[in-house]
Amino acid sequence: MEELGLIPTDGPSDFEDNLDQIVALWIILDRAWRSPFTIKSNFARESAMHVAICASEGFITTALNEDSWGNRWEITEDGRDFKEELDERIRQLMS
Repeated sequence: MEELGLIPTDGPSDFEDNLDQIVALWIILDRAWRSPFTIKSNFARESAMHVAICASEGFITTALNEDSWGNRWEITEDGRDFKEELDERIRQLMS
């Protein structure tokens, strides 16, 4: 019987230079910034892996304050900072 456990994504070096992965994260963050999306939206479902990465890293949140949560993913301050880093990384990879 197979052991249950986490299945790792690509290694960090593969991820850092993979334009598809970088753009996918950028899209999540841009959407959460410009037009927060619901947790059960088609967008959230279709992008579940990248939404999970952004949420796990604290780049997006559903928290409204310390004691309550909503049903929309919104970008955090850390997410805005990371999006700016992605902007620069995308510019470098495109040139």
